[in-house]
Amino acid sequence: MIQRIQSLLLLFSTLLSALLLYLPVYELISVPDNVSVVTRFTIMSSALLVILNGGIGILSFFAIFLYRTRNIQIRMCNLALLLSCVLIGLLFFVADTMSTSMNQKIHYLYGSYIPLIQVLIIFLATRAIKRDENLIRSADRLR
Repeated sequence: MIQRIQSLLLLFSTLLSALLLYLPVYELISVPDNVSVVTRFTIMSSALLVILNGGIGILSFFAIFLYRTRNIQIRMCNLALLLSCVLIGLLFFVADTMSTSMNQKIHYLYGSYIPLIQVLIIFLATRAIKRDENLIRSADRLR
């Protein structure tokens, strides 16, 4: 059942989790003595962010193969959705605490938008799984 739309969405979410490990998330621009110093950060700089991102990727990947037990698949997707929201919150919290100095400015890069895309993808996968569950329940009523 790999050809189902929710399986493809969950696979895409897993690939985004792997991609997020290598993309820069934000950069700090320091201006000491009129010399601009730019430091780029990935989520590899924080162990907690790596663990959360790995959890999202693993849950999304294992949820693909639970197509026979859709209730557990929905729970795993909901847990991945929750972890993704926590990742977004911690990502911006860590970025804001890094730029506490007045001479530093934070600039969010394209990697910071990947968790937002993951939330949307996992939400759509959950909706598709629920639609399959409702279809099977309606078919069982007809028997």
